[in-house]
Amino acid sequence: MSEIRRDPLLKFEVVIAEGRSARPDQWQQEVPKPSAMQCPFCEGNEQTTPHESWVSREPSSLPDQPGWQVRVVPNRYPSLKLDYQSYTEEDSDFFTTMPANGVQDVVIESPQHLSSFTQLPEENAHLTLLACRDRLREIQQDGRYKHCQIFKNVGPAAGASLEHSHSQIMASDRVPAQVAAVMEASASYFQQNGISYWADLIKRELALETRVVQADDDFVVLCPFASRFPLQTLILPKVQQASFGDANSALLAKLARLTQQMLLRIEKLLKVSSYNYLIHTSPFDTVAEEHYHWQLEILPRITTPAGYEWGTGVFVNPMAPEHAAQLLRTAN
Repeated sequence: MSEIRRDPLLKFEVVIAEGRSARPDQWQQEVPKPSAMQCPFCEGNEQTTPHESWVSREPSSLPDQPGWQVRVVPNRYPSLKLDYQSYTEEDSDFFTTMPANGVQDVVIESPQHLSSFTQLPEENAHLTLLACRDRLREIQQDGRYKHCQIFKNVGPAAGASLEHSHSQIMASDRVPAQVAAVMEASASYFQQNGISYWADLIKRELALETRVVQADDDFVVLCPFASRFPLQTLILPKVQQASFGDANSALLAKLARLTQQMLLRIEKLLKVSSYNYLIHTSPFDTVAEEHYHWQLEILPRITTPAGYEWGTGVFVNPMAPEHAAQLLRTAN
């Protein structure tokens, strides 16, 4: 039986259309072929990337040379960049254009050629999140930007162009419309209910248990009620922090382990996995401590949006989140 579910915060709708025989192994994915090109992210190829802006390396090693664990470099082909001088803004009541000003970094997560976050040594996974947090802080202190999105693309179905495990940081001098809508809805929920949506969500999901994968003193892992993708997973900190930049090293060490565990479970269920993970954080110019929680969201890319999704904006998910949570709980 199919049903329509409405997201409690943003009110978007999804169709949950799970058949009785729905299993993860029904979604066959093509195994990516190793590339013959020289990988620019491997140790020894530092000269092929721009100068590192953040790095964890051996004390005796030199910048932009071997001896590092995790390094951050500017994206050589950025979608956002500072280009005020060459751009003429057009003001129109109908056709609106504006400069795509921003900064875009690549976080290279290992000197070895590893393809998945789950293959990283635990220290590298922790350093990756520390690098993202520290760069977010630096970008915020710069003063020219209003929002920062941290994300990871793995596999061709998720938009990854290079196999070597890496994540990205994109900051813009404006707050994207979707982010603004989330912040507005979150603030409105707090004003109406006297509790943040995210704290209320944690309380309600823990009481129901059916969509909770696991929980401890610091985090709750759940499959969202209105999941758009099979095995979609949300890792929510219990601490009231709106900005990912406020997370301390100990919390990020635990988040790194937890993220690796969840991704490993997904990979076990799917055999070959393309996914995106996103770190959602509050805009720099927003006071959101009372009503927002930063969070990490994993979106496995095993179904493809088709005509109905593009025509209506309503995603069709062939796996109920309750079923997804059950599979993830038992996928150790």
